[in-house]
Amino acid sequence: MQVLVDFSPFNEMMISLHVIQNPSHHPYRKAWAERAQEKLPKELLFTIKEWGPHFYDWMYFINIRNEFRFNEDSVEEAITMLSKVPDLSFAHMLLGEKYSMESLLKWKNSPASAPFHAFEKEVLLKTASWKRKLNDFFYDYNRYMFAEELFRITPWISRAADNFHKELKTSKIAVLNSIHPDITVSAEHIKIKKNEVYTFSFKDFPTLIIQPSTYATPHVMLCCNDDRVAIALHVAVPDSEKDNEPPEDLISLLKVLGEPTRLKILQDVLHHPYSTKQLAFKYGLTEATVSSHLKLLLSCGLAETQRRGYYVFYTGKRERLESLRTEVAQFMQQPVLDEYIYTPDLT
Repeated sequence: MQVLVDFSPFNEMMISLHVIQNPSHHPYRKAWAERAQEKLPKELLFTIKEWGPHFYDWMYFINIRNEFRFNEDSVEEAITMLSKVPDLSFAHMLLGEKYSMESLLKWKNSPASAPFHAFEKEVLLKTASWKRKLNDFFYDYNRYMFAEELFRITPWISRAADNFHKELKTSKIAVLNSIHPDITVSAEHIKIKKNEVYTFSFKDFPTLIIQPSTYATPHVMLCCNDDRVAIALHVAVPDSEKDNEPPEDLISLLKVLGEPTRLKILQDVLHHPYSTKQLAFKYGLTEATVSSHLKLLLSCGLAETQRRGYYVFYTGKRERLESLRTEVAQFMQQPVLDEYIYTPDLT
């Protein structure tokens, strides 16, 4: 097992965008995110919120940076490197690696055969244009917001990285197990708990990348590329006021699940598409009452709609339900995480 400590200014910027996208899920940087939302020009904030969901709330760019091993010294250098990533590879990773490179090449030459929604089609057919738009956006965000924060936090991150690197030389396995409560490391493998437990054998993934971050908590696994797994080392910085309040969207979701009939309707649509009329007949309710239940499920991301001819059918989103388990666990785990936040010794 080779362990590398790698601080990436670009990845830290991407995770900061992720935090702005979902402030309430990042209690250690929530206060910063709220200040950022007030300070950012409205058009930039709108772009963050509008584009983010297409790119897994900006986390896909960490995959790109780590896959092509930018090893940048500055955000600007990484943005330049990003513009040089081959278009097909860029589209492949920007779409979450959902489709093979061979399929993307085929669909690029024959767009009508592609099973894409509008956004995916645009990314594939207008990749160079998306590169330019994203590069301009990253430069603007860095200039208006992130450069100042990066200047403030870099000394803390650098010192934490140096100290962690020194500790690795004393007892590698023990130090790696001290990174996060969801990480278990042995001489043969690393196990990481998310929605499920991911196990990476060091025979297949011989390189472990430790990327210090002030924003990543409560997340731990950043990405997996070829023979490398990247995890975050959570660094505490001054003025990162912790918020102990439960995320508002988590509370809303739990309230939605707290009504018995609505919970049974969710169970139904998770297994089969239903129309409002079908559900009303099944439960002896008015269509208006069922529509009210479905509207709440849609608002929390627990369901989605599909039109088939004259009818609209509702389907449950299992991945959103599965993520609930993680969100509850992350909130309950906050007191434990306090012990794992790496505080650099500045004496």
